[in-house]
Amino acid sequence: MATFARRTRRSKARAKREEAARARGAYTAFLASLERRSRRTQLDVRLRGSERRELRRIVNARKSPQAMVLRARVVLLAAQGRSNKAIAREIGCDINTVRKWLERFAALRLAGLQDSPRSGRPAKFSPETRCLVLNRILTPPPGGLARWTLSDMRDAAVRDRIVPSISRETIGHWLRMAEIKIHRVKYWLNPKDPDFERKMRVVVGLYLNPPKGSVVLCLDEKTGIQAKEQIAPAKPAGPGRVQKLEWEYRRHGTVSLMASFEVRTGKVVGRCIKSNDSKTFIQFLQQLLRLYPKGKLYLVMDNGSSHVSQATREFMAKNRRLKPVYLPVHASWLNQIEIWFSVLARKSLKHVSFPSQDALRKQIRDFIGYHNRFLKHPYRWTYDGQPLRA
Repeated sequence: MATFARRTRRSKARAKREEAARARGAYTAFLASLERRSRRTQLDVRLRGSERRELRRIVNARKSPQAMVLRARVVLLAAQGRSNKAIAREIGCDINTVRKWLERFAALRLAGLQDSPRSGRPAKFSPETRCLVLNRILTPPPGGLARWTLSDMRDAAVRDRIVPSISRETIGHWLRMAEIKIHRVKYWLNPKDPDFERKMRVVVGLYLNPPKGSVVLCLDEKTGIQAKEQIAPAKPAGPGRVQKLEWEYRRHGTVSLMASFEVRTGKVVGRCIKSNDSKTFIQFLQQLLRLYPKGKLYLVMDNGSSHVSQATREFMAKNRRLKPVYLPVHASWLNQIEIWFSVLARKSLKHVSFPSQDALRKQIRDFIGYHNRFLKHPYRWTYDGQPLRA
C-alpha cells in the first residue's frame, strides 16, 4: 500500500513537471511569435518638421498629460529607426502599446494620438436641443449683461424653456466641443481709409527698395512716458530668489520723446520734447536736415496734427529735400519707429525707478547712444497683416 502511494506521488510530480515544461514552452513560443509579429509590423515612421516640433512640445511641456507624453515619445523614437521592442523596453510599456500608437499615427498622423471618443452613458439631450442652447448663447445676453457666464447660460436655457434643467458643466462641455470661447475678446478696427492699399504699397516699397542717394526715415512721438519712483529700493535677485520691486510708487510727471529711425541702418535720432506741436516738429526736421546734409529725406509718418499742419506743410514746401510719406489712417503699425519704441520700453524703461523727469530723460538719451553703438540694425520687413516685430 505504501509502495503504491509513493508511485502515485511520483507520477503526480512528474505530471506537474511536464505541465510546467509545456507552459514554459508555450510562453517561449508566444514571445517568439510576438517578436516575429513585431518584425512583420515594424512601421517606417517619417515626420514632417511641424509634426516633430509638436511632438517635442508635448514631451517637454510641463502640463502635458503623461499619456500624451508616452505616445509622443513612441513616435519620436520610431522616427529615429528604433524597433518596437527597443521602444517598449526604453519607455517601459507593452510592445502592443507601441504597435497600437504607431499604427494610429500612421493612419491619422497627430490626430491619431488623441483618445478616441467614448460612448459613455446614453445622451440626455438631442442634437437639436444642443443646437438651440448654443444658438441662444451666440445671441446678446439679456437684462443689461455685458457677457454670458455659464450660470447665465443655464438660467436662460431653462427660462426660455429650451430644456427643463441643465448643468453648467454640460454647457461648458458643449462650448469646448464647438470651440466657442465666450470669455475671449479680440479687438479689431473697421478700415476708414479708402486709399489704404495704395498708401501701404508706397510705404512697403520704400522699406524694400529705398531710392538710391536718399534716406528713408520713420518718424513719430512717444508721449506720456511716466517718471515713476518706487517708495522703497528694489531687492536684488539671488540664488532661488527673484527680484522684488516695491508695489507703491510716486509720480513725477511725464516725458515725451520725438524720434526718427533710419530704415537702411537702424540709426535712431531722438530728443525729449516739452510740447508736441508744429513748432517742435519743425525744429526736429531742421535737426534732421543738418544730420543728413545730402540727398532726399523720405519721412514715413502718421497723420498727427503736427505732421499735417499748415506750418509744417509750408516748411516742407520750402525744403524740397523733405518728402513726406503719410501712412494710411489707423495704420501706425506700418511705421518701423514703433518697433524701436517697443524695444526702448522693454530694454530701458521697464522695472526702473525714476526719481525725477531729468532722470528719465537721461535714461532715454543714454539708451539711444547705446543703441546706435551696439544694437542698431535694419529691421527685416515681412508684411503679412501682422504688426512688425524687432
